[in-house]
Amino acid sequence: MQVVHVGWEGWLTLCLIGLMLLALLAELAPPYLVMMGTLILFLPLKILTLEEALHGFGDTAVLSIAVLFIVAKGIEQSGGLEYVSKFLFSTKSKVINPGQRVSKSDNSMVWVLLKFSVPVAFFSAFLANIPLVAMMISPIVEFSRKVNMAPSKMLMPLSYAALLGGTLTLIGASTNLVVISMTAKKVPDLKMNLFEIGIIGLPVTVAGLLYMVALSGKLLPDRLAIQATSINAREYNVVLVVKPSSSLTRKTVEQAGLLRQPGLNLIQIEREGAVTVQPGPDFAIMPKDRLHFGGVIDAVLSLTQLDGLTLSEDEGQQQVDLNRLSVKQCLVEAVVASRSPMVHKRVGDLQLRSRYKAAIVALHRHGTRLNSAIGDIILEAGDSLLMVADGSEFVSKHRNNSSFALVAKLPGFVPIQRKKAGIAALIVLGMVVASGVGVDLVTAALFSAGGLLLTKCLTPRDAMDSVELPVLIMIAAAFGISEAMVQSGAADLIAKALMRLAGTSKFGLISCTYIATTVFSLAITNNAAVTIMFPVALAAAQTGKLDFRPFAYTLMMASSAGLMTPTGCPTNLMVYGPGGYKFTDYIVYGGPMQLWLLLITIGVTLTSHWWWLWLLAIVAATVIATPLFARQSWNLLPTNPLAQEDAAISNIDPSPNNDEEQATLALNHAATSSSALTLAKVE
Repeated sequence: MQVVHVGWEGWLTLCLIGLMLLALLAELAPPYLVMMGTLILFLPLKILTLEEALHGFGDTAVLSIAVLFIVAKGIEQSGGLEYVSKFLFSTKSKVINPGQRVSKSDNSMVWVLLKFSVPVAFFSAFLANIPLVAMMISPIVEFSRKVNMAPSKMLMPLSYAALLGGTLTLIGASTNLVVISMTAKKVPDLKMNLFEIGIIGLPVTVAGLLYMVALSGKLLPDRLAIQATSINAREYNVVLVVKPSSSLTRKTVEQAGLLRQPGLNLIQIEREGAVTVQPGPDFAIMPKDRLHFGGVIDAVLSLTQLDGLTLSEDEGQQQVDLNRLSVKQCLVEAVVASRSPMVHKRVGDLQLRSRYKAAIVALHRHGTRLNSAIGDIILEAGDSLLMVADGSEFVSKHRNNSSFALVAKLPGFVPIQRKKAGIAALIVLGMVVASGVGVDLVTAALFSAGGLLLTKCLTPRDAMDSVELPVLIMIAAAFGISEAMVQSGAADLIAKALMRLAGTSKFGLISCTYIATTVFSLAITNNAAVTIMFPVALAAAQTGKLDFRPFAYTLMMASSAGLMTPTGCPTNLMVYGPGGYKFTDYIVYGGPMQLWLLLITIGVTLTSHWWWLWLLAIVAATVIATPLFARQSWNLLPTNPLAQEDAAISNIDPSPNNDEEQATLALNHAATSSSALTLAKVE
């Protein structure tokens, strides 16, 4: 009777999980709500106790990810991620003289993928893949923006590269250590060295990289459709001067990324009185050039990521460098009132810094494009001013000032403290070293987060805002769902059914072990998949009187091959939101890769004595095929900047004829400016 009861619970659990997968496919609700809702259903059915259901929320893996979000934010705020981005994505170029034409750099996303996927795979062999992915998301998103490529083309390969790299060593993935630990108890005579799994992992990793460079451009979604969210996506005008020490000096406009800034348009470059309107991609930037930009507010603020640009008008005082704003400074938006004494006055004559302790960064005027420097502009009623204020008290002090129809602080902007990049880098390096020598990741991450807060590389508010609650809820819910499969007997039911299909041949047993472990990794957590499948695989090997070593290899490889669903591993969930992915994206892109790696893994495992032949063949295929795939149309980066389209959209702007209407528009814009650009699906 007891057996029938357990079977009933197991089948019900499988039905609920099936419904959950259908809801995720149909996108009936946000993924974290679907998964959490499924987990809650196990409580009234008595499949899980409250403690078992909420076990994932207290798991150290979930806590580690939460703290690593904070560490990653601290590195970002200190400017440390810029060095990572420059190291991985920089393009070396020789010195360029004015007017000299240079050949265009390669514009294929294949080389972009190789730049970060190979290093990530290598470091993932020795470090936990979660912090690696956490640290790389921001630089990759920033770089994709600069080259006008959707982040969705890069973030899923980032997760997969980390998973593949974890198969190169026994310490590359936690599941490898789980297998070794269980093997030491059940098969004490089986010993493995650190790099032994690499005889399977290295050919599989190279094969995975070959797949990514070949088909990422074809199968991954492209959701970089920039559009104005509302009429508030207005075009601001800003003029910046190139400092002699700027990293942009002697680079072409294309190399500097100025034509690939979404929502931003390089209107003209002024050099010693000579003006070049809409300069081409081969135009070389020189010191003291005046760059005239127009764009929506988010794009204007993105100029803070371009090193060595200052405001063109210094009003006789120290220039404002957008790269060197202090934490005390803030960005505010102010609308010039109709009866303001500023009306019909030249900006340079107003002495705003001495009078208001603020400097104008950019200016918007009813969609009109202004080609003059900020200091030479004659203000009119209704002009919207984007200003850098020396303190947050600017808003409260001038809210009722008759000079302005409205004053509001711009939300979502935090200056980067580049002078603390070294401190942040040392703190994170300490975390990596501590984790490498055996300190628990969560302990090392907590100390790192505390160090970043104590050294003021990160504020407590930014630390709290950096934690992605939906991601944490999905991961914690996955732990609970995994526990439901184990407690109900559903996991055991599936495992034994699959193994019965294998028969007694080594090929069949190895294949079904891989497939069953992968299925569990896709539906639940990979650590749970290994725990469930280890006794089944051991029994199959012992029944067939076979060596357990290839079965151990298979468990390690399959548990790191959860590619077809976002729940396959935590890193897949971490890139789910930033990449704008849907559940089906993992099936479309990860499905064929899953089959490809299955064939390679089983083939290499069954002929492990000849693993080096597999490696040579796959490396040769990669070397030959990569340049060919790089020239395919689906792998070519966009060449037409989106900024011109965005500028045209942002020019559609009403002309309010009174202060009240102006204030309303400005207030709405200040509230939504941090999301003036949205990522929308392009079918």
